[in-house]
Amino acid sequence: MEVINLHKELNDVRFEKIYPKYVRELSKIHWTPIDIATIAINWLAVSSHTKILDIGSGVGKFCILGGLLSNAQFTGVEKRKKLINVANKSLAHFSLNNVKFIHSNILDVNFNSYDAFYYFNPFCEQIALCDWIDDTTTYSRDKYELYEQYVIDQLAKMPIGTKLVTYCCHDFYPPNSFTIKDMMFDGQLVLWVKKGI
Repeated sequence: MEVINLHKELNDVRFEKIYPKYVRELSKIHWTPIDIATIAINWLAVSSHTKILDIGSGVGKFCILGGLLSNAQFTGVEKRKKLINVANKSLAHFSLNNVKFIHSNILDVNFNSYDAFYYFNPFCEQIALCDWIDDTTTYSRDKYELYEQYVIDQLAKMPIGTKLVTYCCHDFYPPNSFTIKDMMFDGQLVLWVKKGI
């Protein structure tokens, strides 16, 4: 009930005022809308002990919303230092002790430190023809495939019960040990849970 009441007070336009103008202009393409994030957070944040990793967290919108809407622990990993700086500056607008951001390449992240994962097509820029966040990195299909395969390999090692939410990931398939538990928005938002084989 508390989550629903808080969500009614939030909307993308009001919430995103914490971000610089150039971030707001990129938001519709690159960061999760509040209504989608709220559902994903409710699926993932089952307790205050749940540790959730947002893979490719950008400016931190999903994690900050997670910290506002639940007691779970949210970590965002992002390779662009500029976006990590924006995320931390935005986080300073709130008194949240359950959100943090790490500046790292996904290849250096140990998935065993987490219980659940959020995956909003974080490597799509590697193969996109336009709508990049910036030009501070080189893009390539090889990197796209490397990053996605790393995530798949790490998820395959996770214990039974591990949760994964994917959003706008039509070509991303987690390991066969993950099965669909719920789905919304015509299959755009999917909750996966790792089962025993």
